[in-house]
Order: sequence, then C-alpha cells, then structure tokens
Amino acid sequence: MDERNPLSTGIGLAVTFAFLSILCAIAFAVAPDATINFFGAFMHGLDLNSVRSSAPLSPGRVLYGVIGLAIIGFIAGLVFAWTYNAISRR
Repeated sequence: MDERNPLSTGIGLAVTFAFLSILCAIAFAVAPDATINFFGAFMHGLDLNSVRSSAPLSPGRVLYGVIGLAIIGFIAGLVFAWTYNAISRR
C-alpha cells in the first residue's frame, strides 16, 4: 500500500473542511430555517432550533468557524495519515 503524506493529507482535509464551512455559512445566510431543518434531519431528527444562536451571522463569526474547522481538519488529516501509515506497514 502507498504511504500517505501526513502534511499533504492534513492540508487537504483542512481545505475541505474550510470549504464545507463556507458552504454551510452561505446556506444559513440564504435559508436559515431550511438549513436548520436539513442538519436536524442529518442528525437523526435532533431539534436544532433549541440551540440556534440569536446572534446575527457576521463575517467575523464565519471566519472564526472556517479557521476553527480548518485547524480541526488539519489535525484530523495528520492523525489519519499517521494512523494509516502505521497500520499499513504491518
């Protein structure tokens, strides 16, 4: 099996998570109720209206979320590639 480069995998997943976060922000800005309903269905019927923030959607909050998810994606990509490489050597 081919080894995965942890840095490349981390960057790839970070970019993917950031992109998905931007798409989610756009969906919420365009259709907040439909977005809440979609993610509620996606989470097996969980009612997300009870945790819906009353704070307005701002560019700063969106950027904060994009950066946060990119960092999580980068760390997850590193861990995934390292684990994949460790297991595939056996």
